[in-house]
Amino acid sequence: MAAYSAFRERHYEPYLQYAALRIGQPGVAESVVTAAFTELAVSWTAILGSAGPAAVAWCILHDHVDRALGCCPLVAPDRQVVQMLHHDAFFLHEHMHLSRDRIAEVLGIRPRDLPSLPPRSPES
Repeated sequence: MAAYSAFRERHYEPYLQYAALRIGQPGVAESVVTAAFTELAVSWTAILGSAGPAAVAWCILHDHVDRALGCCPLVAPDRQVVQMLHHDAFFLHEHMHLSRDRIAEVLGIRPRDLPSLPPRSPES
């Protein structure tokens, strides 16, 4: 469980910030992130065996946030998942001011697979 603890420590804050920005209610966001990490903990061994544990974790978080917003979680073809990740990359860039490398790490994708990210607006 050391790998899970290290993952949680590294990803908790950006996950919480993302959830809080999307949901708009810090208490609900914290509950959503806790639920996502609980799901991760229960399935951690299987998730570690996947090709991209961080990508799986991001999708779990994203689904929990969508449910909190009353949206149906994404069960879609790979193309729609890629579109969702690109949208999230822009969100993390514009609203959370994360670097390309940190965005790739949080989303669980390679930096070269990120879309082109525009310069942030001057008021950011």
